[in-house]
Amino acid sequence: MNTQFISYNNQLKKVKISDITFNFISIEETPEPYFKDYSHHQNETARNFKSYDTMGFRDILLEKLSNKLGATVLKLFIITPKEKESPYDSFAYLSNKKIIGLHFENKGNYKLWMGIIFKSQYQKLQEYKDKGQFERQPERNINPQFMLTLGKGLFSQKWVNSGMLIDEKPYENTGAYLYKNAPEQYNEAKIAREKQNFIKKYINTTGSTNNDDTKLKLLFEELIRTKKLNPTPPINNEQVYKEFESLAGYTFPKELKILLSYHDGIENIGFLSAEQILNKWKNWKEIYDSVSWMLIDLKGNSLPDGRKTIGIYTNPYWIPFLNTGNGNFIAIDYAPGKKGTSGQIIAFGADEIKIRLIADSMDDFLQQFIDGKIF
Repeated sequence: MNTQFISYNNQLKKVKISDITFNFISIEETPEPYFKDYSHHQNETARNFKSYDTMGFRDILLEKLSNKLGATVLKLFIITPKEKESPYDSFAYLSNKKIIGLHFENKGNYKLWMGIIFKSQYQKLQEYKDKGQFERQPERNINPQFMLTLGKGLFSQKWVNSGMLIDEKPYENTGAYLYKNAPEQYNEAKIAREKQNFIKKYINTTGSTNNDDTKLKLLFEELIRTKKLNPTPPINNEQVYKEFESLAGYTFPKELKILLSYHDGIENIGFLSAEQILNKWKNWKEIYDSVSWMLIDLKGNSLPDGRKTIGIYTNPYWIPFLNTGNGNFIAIDYAPGKKGTSGQIIAFGADEIKIRLIADSMDDFLQQFIDGKIF
């Protein structure tokens, strides 16, 4: 099978190393080796410490390679040359579930970085030689290769074809090896299952029992009057509600329908129209559903507000209705924490590390808004 790209499927398991076409590649503008910046440390010794920023190089390499290949590189294997000036064999797993064999040119700044990264492995190999390890174990390969694995949160090195039990063997049954070691993002079913198993413990779409329809209308009228808002006149949103409900699998929030009976967006304060609510919800749902966002990524940098909210970047049970700017939103929460309530009002988004509880209900939210306690 002579092809530049290899599809990730069951047929991959049959692929041999001789079937793979390696594409020669050169990463232009790779920076010269540079030290990691420790200047922010309070300790003087730490500030003066010198170590190469190999993680920074990893991120640069993955970004440049992704741009060159036209798809995000999720995982990258780089294998040291069999001969001194030969290229580095490499396998890149792309976000489109394609795998590509690459030959990195063994020159320039890339070569310098590889020398730094693999230095400790070659030193260890020399120690084994000096101690006569290979004379005592002639079945071992005296000139093994090494493999570097790179990816988001990945940076590891292993021995290749050394004769040790812990060996990596990418050249034997290559297709089966590539299939077995594919990035987790390739397993959509597993990723979706992990997310569902996490979120289902919190889903509660019954909504707040604290809202009173008449009070809600009076509060919103008071908000418009006291804040001198200029809402866009309301329109019929039944089709939007139906589309939302068909995609979400639950009812469009009643309190939002009441608010939307007064407006079709209020730009100067951030209230979204029904169509904008639907589109923003779709955008956040797309992030949640994406295989590029595993559960560990969604939970990685998001903190709960006590036990009132859950610590996750986004999920389909938050309905954003007010844009606070820069990718941040106020939303109705139908997946509250163990001590939270369905229909509570939260803040989430690009800059919201903590998923903040704003109010226990829409009534409470509007009253706080009127009293100037929110904005």
